[in-house]
Amino acid sequence: PKQAFGYGEVAPKGAPGFEGVQLKPPETIGDTIKYISKGMTTIPTKKEIIEAIGYPGQKHSAGGISTVGRIYYGPGRYDYGRPPMPAGWFANWFYGFWEFGHIMFVADRWIAMRYLRHFLGTAVCFFPMWLQMQWNM
Repeated sequence: PKQAFGYGEVAPKGAPGFEGVQLKPPETIGDTIKYISKGMTTIPTKKEIIEAIGYPGQKHSAGGISTVGRIYYGPGRYDYGRPPMPAGWFANWFYGFWEFGHIMFVADRWIAMRYLRHFLGTAVCFFPMWLQMQWNM
């Protein structure tokens, strides 16, 4: 069964979260440099931008608390099946923080873009009301 949602391929070549260095937290300086240079400096794909902006009839997926699914999910992704845990105690201790950053800024960047969309939309709607409130004080 298809585990991802959205249009297009489930696991296209070059999709975020499928690289060898992105399968677990980096434990060496070299892995960290590769992880940051590949994962956090690549431009979002067209599919990520469209899913972040949203569109009429957009499907949702079985997810966690807010039913957020994965647009790229399949064999080869770091959390497909049982995720490999890091070997060192330092990486294990901070695994939860790595997981949050990895999901929000590497593997599922469209979720962070969607949060940014909500924040900016709220700010745009709030600013005129706040400005009018300041004029009437």
